[in-house]
Amino acid sequence: MRANGTDSKPRPAQRTSDEREARREEVLEVWAVENSLRLDRLDVGQQWVVFAAIELVSFLSAVPALARVVGYFLSHCGLDLGTQVVAAVVGVSDRAIRQAKALTPKEMLHSVRHPIGGHRKAKLKAEHAGVVAKYLVEHPRARVNDMLDFIQAEIGPQLDRLTLRRYLKRYGLGCLRGMEIDGPSPLFSAERSTEELSS
Repeated sequence: MRANGTDSKPRPAQRTSDEREARREEVLEVWAVENSLRLDRLDVGQQWVVFAAIELVSFLSAVPALARVVGYFLSHCGLDLGTQVVAAVVGVSDRAIRQAKALTPKEMLHSVRHPIGGHRKAKLKAEHAGVVAKYLVEHPRARVNDMLDFIQAEIGPQLDRLTLRRYLKRYGLGCLRGMEIDGPSPLFSAERSTEELSS
């Protein structure tokens, strides 16, 4: 022990500037590929902040509420990172970041201290797959926004692109995009309900 009573363990060697730069490039390249983002759209300052946030979120992975706080800070840090980048850092949807960004600091702190228990109910359920499939077949060239509008008008929930993509993947409906059926199909006929088809 030292004379002042502090522990005499050697401090870990600090990385050199070149080592830190290499680590940043390595982490960001992997992250950008995994999230289909282009690094060249971020300036050097933004890249360093994103790198630090990725490392911090990784360290905080056992406490998701703290990762949400990191996302909140990134949304309000003044670097104009955009919700897509922040969402990719934190591992949530764009919509979740937009909703969190709209909170005041006091509201954000309250949501961290008093989280809503359980999982949110799915907005689209299995029984809606038939309606969605019928729309995809009847509108093979529909854009994603057209489909989101249809779902909101016919079924009710307002979805974001990520939620829709997950739903289509879960029920194997992605293969119906661009598929046309000639003539009336018994599977998608208006006369038969999804309940009848499942029995």
